Amino acid sequence: MGFWPLAAYLAGVMALFVRFEDPAARRGHRQLVASDADLAMVKRHHAVFYALLMAAPIEWVFRGRPAGAMQILGALLLGAGVAGYLHAGRALGNQLGPLIAPAEPAVLIERGPYGRLRHPMYLAELAMAFGAPALLAASWTFFLSGLFTVLVIQRIGVEERALAERLSDYPAYAARTSRLIPHVY
Repeated sequence: MGFWPLAAYLAGVMALFVRFEDPAARRGHRQLVASDADLAMVKRHHAVFYALLMAAPIEWVFRGRPAGAMQILGALLLGAGVAGYLHAGRALGNQLGPLIAPAEPAVLIERGPYGRLRHPMYLAELAMAFGAPALLAASWTFFLSGLFTVLVIQRIGVEERALAERLSDYPAYAARTSRLIPHVY
C-alpha cells in the first residue's frame, strides 16, 4: 500500500482548480444568457463531475488504499485531462464561460485545440472523469463517469444548437471539425 495515488490525485485536482491570474489584467464586460433549462443542465453537469471527484478518494480509502501499477494509466489520463482542460480554456480566452450559450458578444474560436475539435474541453473533462477513478482504483465510481458521459453528450447537442443560432459561421466550422474524437465523433 502507498499513498502515491492520493498524492497524484490531489496534485491533479489542485492543478485543475487553483488559478493564478494577474490582478492588473482586466476582463471585458460579458453578457451571459441562460434559460432555466440550460441552468439546470449546467448544474447537473457540474454536480455529477464534482460528485465523482469526491467519490473516487472516498472509495479509495474504503477499499484499503490500493496502489498498483495499473493505476499509473489513471494518473496519466487524469493528468492529460487537466492539461487539456487548461489548454482549451486558454484558447477560449474571454469566451470561456460556464453556461450553454456563448458569452456576448459571441465569437467563434478556431485556434488551438478548437481547430480540429469543437469540444476539446469536454473531451478533457471526460478524461478526468475516467482518470480519477482509474487512478484511485475506484471501480464503483465509474458509474458516475458513465452518467457524466451521458450528460456531456446531451450538453454538446444543446450547446451546438445554441452556437449555430448565434454564430452564422458555426455550421461551416462544424462541417470541418469533429465533436470530441477526430474522424470518429
